[in-house]
Amino acid sequence: MKILLINKFHFLQGGSEQVYFATKRLLEEKGHGVICFSMRHEKNAPCLQDDFFVRNVDFSERRNWFKKAIRFIYFPEAAESLARLLEKEKPDIAHLHNISHHLTPAILKPLRERKIPIVQTLHDYQLICPNYRLFTKGKVCERCKKHRYFQSVANRCVQDSAAASALSALELYAQWLLKFYQEKVDLFISPSQFLADKLQGWGIERPFKVVNNFIDIKNFEPAFSPGDYLVCVSRLSEEKGILTLLAAVKTLPNVKLKLVGTGPQKRLIEKFISENKLKNVEYLGAVYGQKLYDIIRRARIFIIASEWYENYPISVLEAMALGKPVLASDIGGLPEIVKENENGWLFPAGDAAALSQKIKECFNAKNIELLGRQARKQIEHKNCSERYYDELMAGYDSACERYRIGMG
Repeated sequence: MKILLINKFHFLQGGSEQVYFATKRLLEEKGHGVICFSMRHEKNAPCLQDDFFVRNVDFSERRNWFKKAIRFIYFPEAAESLARLLEKEKPDIAHLHNISHHLTPAILKPLRERKIPIVQTLHDYQLICPNYRLFTKGKVCERCKKHRYFQSVANRCVQDSAAASALSALELYAQWLLKFYQEKVDLFISPSQFLADKLQGWGIERPFKVVNNFIDIKNFEPAFSPGDYLVCVSRLSEEKGILTLLAAVKTLPNVKLKLVGTGPQKRLIEKFISENKLKNVEYLGAVYGQKLYDIIRRARIFIIASEWYENYPISVLEAMALGKPVLASDIGGLPEIVKENENGWLFPAGDAAALSQKIKECFNAKNIELLGRQARKQIEHKNCSERYYDELMAGYDSACERYRIGMG
């Protein structure tokens, strides 16, 4: 089978790119032909199809704002570039990941014109929420349900800007009224049941298939012996609950925490650590690769304190593959991964007092090593590449069949 993978970034930018590249490698290992379509960028990984990639654009720059606003919603040049690639390669199926803004739903038209079935993996809430997170002003937010996107302007949900919020609201109104996704995507793939249920509850009526994210287990050597510290690996942003985590460990001076990551709250978090004299917290900044895995291996427990509707985070899968039980907030798709006293524990999202008590209980638990082994076993059976591949192929077959029935 020749498979077209589409994602707006062809370099490691975030979780969606991790899945995009991992899927590419897996399909190629299984003998499929894989071609890619994306945006040009100096960081891009090498690609034989990069001559067809669309022009780069930085939406943070204010020059040519009106032209960028139009491209933000619908970019005909992307459709033209993709059409040329399709004429040359003639793929059997298109698998989309994140296409918003830089590629836009304009690319769906040439795919439909050439009778190519379309599958899209969803990584966030972009189809229903102007800021993609269902989180604003420090809380989970569903004010826009259903199609009340003007609420995002009133609450300045995007970059705390009325203009940026209005543009994102206009994008979603256009997608809804013109049925870009509703009539053209044959199957949505959702990493978590929570994400699928949420989007269907908001009126996305196309078929969904839950295919959990995966990691290549052979790249993760576990260490089951419990270390002497908690570890948190996270983007330092409001929705990730890092300040709640710090407030919790502030009450536990004998529990050490290693914090890894960077993001918009970096200075605020450093200030909190300094002002509260948290000698039990070590902020390590951004760490990657084997050095990061070694930090996790030597930990006692991996913690994720998110306060938004997490989907199915790769970081949690990696920690479990490394043999660590996970202490997670009970929100979004996290309870689908972490099971109480099976491979970790759950606590009420956003509740620093409850988290403090839970840390105290879990840090001294006698079954930490057992839970770490069970966490690893779950990844080996549920989140391995073989299971992902089988489920993905079933999704492709389903999309192709739905397309044939629809055309008939």
